[in-house]
Amino acid sequence: MIQLGAAMLCDAASVRENLIHVLGGGITQLGRSNYPAPLGCDLALTFYVPYEEGRSGLHVAAFCPNPESDGHLFGFEATINMQVDSSVGPQSASLVVPFAGMGIPAPGRYSIEVVADGSVIGSVPFTAVIVDVPEMPSASA
Repeated sequence: MIQLGAAMLCDAASVRENLIHVLGGGITQLGRSNYPAPLGCDLALTFYVPYEEGRSGLHVAAFCPNPESDGHLFGFEATINMQVDSSVGPQSASLVVPFAGMGIPAPGRYSIEVVADGSVIGSVPFTAVIVDVPEMPSASA
């Protein structure tokens, strides 16, 4: 069974040689001055994959259900090509999902569902709130 080792919203992330590098990780509250607004963060994921005979890829998805309908606000699907070695045991597969430009329609509670090989294996909840943006003082001549 595939396990979710890490899942977090972050300011930015990258993967190098299967190592995940996270900047500003663990976001649970997004403050925006008005809505709809961009999500403005990425999703960092690490999966632990057991050895299975013949496995050549891991199909993953992450999506944010729309609270107003049966659809999704945004989502992402990918296949991670990998060869799992039975002599090593479970191995990790890391992925950064670029959700920064995706939109959220209104303040409220949301959750990004994480799916591997067709099964939901975790979720990343977050709350979108309205924040006041202070006005900039006008320049005097």
